[in-house]
Amino acid sequence: MAVYQVIIVGAGGFGREVRNWISDCLNPQDFAFKGFVDQKEDALSGFGLSEHVIGHPEQYQPSPDDRFVLAIGDMVSRRRTVESLVARGAKFVNFIHPTALVARSAQIHEGAVIYPYAVISNNATLREYTHMSLYASVGHDTQIGRYCLLAPYATVNGFSVVEDEVYLSTHSTVVPERRVGRNSTVSANSAVLQDVPANSFVFGVTCKQTRKLKVI
Repeated sequence: MAVYQVIIVGAGGFGREVRNWISDCLNPQDFAFKGFVDQKEDALSGFGLSEHVIGHPEQYQPSPDDRFVLAIGDMVSRRRTVESLVARGAKFVNFIHPTALVARSAQIHEGAVIYPYAVISNNATLREYTHMSLYASVGHDTQIGRYCLLAPYATVNGFSVVEDEVYLSTHSTVVPERRVGRNSTVSANSAVLQDVPANSFVFGVTCKQTRKLKVI
């Protein structure tokens, strides 16, 4: 009989991907799938799934044997939702696909979600609630902050620092020994060739920068 009940936070495309790989990443003898929490009760409608949304993430009361996996792609919602659940006693697990290559000297903190074929090199650090999508990679001695999201094929090279709540879009690249400031976005197919201030939007191979618009 399973010891823990797994709840996926978010029932969108991200959450459904995580559901597909649960048995690969979490031992079925220890973890049983309980359901999703999502702001929309009908978030799974039309996808032919037997599972359902069991509650709102900011209202659900965790049980002692519940374990959560973060599957929200929206950068504005990730921190708020996690903090709300943790304040009510929620505990998150690391979700690491067995095809990911993770160096033994890498440090992965609570709540990480690591997709198939991601690469985490030696002495890299991933802080809490970071997500690495398909084929994303972080080089040796890199530091990735809390709540970051690396889209497919995003690459952070050695000795770089990515601060909290940064979104690196598909095929974006951070060259070695660069820093990307908190709450910044690097657009698809863009290259970070110089340090990026906090709250920036980076686009293009020449690393053009602009301030992010505040969402109200």
